[in-house]
Amino acid sequence: MPELIVGRAALLVIDMQHDFVDPEAGCYAPGLESIIPRIAAVIEAAREAEIPVIYTQEAHRPGRVDSGRELDAGTGASYPGGGADSPVPEHCVEGTKGIEIIDELEPLPGDLRIVKRRYSCFLGTDLELLLGNLGVETLLVTGVDSNVCVLWTVGEAFQRDYHVRVIEDCVAGSSPEENDAALTIMRALTTGGRPVRAADVASALKRDLAPVAS
Repeated sequence: MPELIVGRAALLVIDMQHDFVDPEAGCYAPGLESIIPRIAAVIEAAREAEIPVIYTQEAHRPGRVDSGRELDAGTGASYPGGGADSPVPEHCVEGTKGIEIIDELEPLPGDLRIVKRRYSCFLGTDLELLLGNLGVETLLVTGVDSNVCVLWTVGEAFQRDYHVRVIEDCVAGSSPEENDAALTIMRALTTGGRPVRAADVASALKRDLAPVAS
């Protein structure tokens, strides 16, 4: 496996919002509750190591005027709240609770935030400018959905020459099957087929904190 962290790292927390986390929400990612404590632990480790923590929020105007091809029936991920006209229900609408990041992972004043309209965290945002200014080479990725926004972001980051590490026990998908498929693709692309876990990242960050022997 390649070195886990190359150069300066940043932690990306993708779309941990009520419309993906709450079981009653139309875009709920099954089993997501289990990853929240691990994401919280990785966030804490990142803050202690003084590496940037970047949150993303998917945001849509009311009426789905900016949802694009997501409205096409039979395309993309399917969710329990979807219907015949579109597999993806209206979600993350500006001004609603669904757009907000969950309390358990609430950003602190020193954290950074990106608002996006589409799947990739790079498309139509200033994420790359932010990463460049911060001198980031390695992007540690957590969040939802592994087969949608995580997948599109990881693929684009890879093509922009970042070292990408998907923390596999800190992501969830729109179904267990789609999660497994997405992890297989991203693992082969970024780490030569070997998984990365929260404990691996926490250990690597602690090593970075260790004093250098004189």
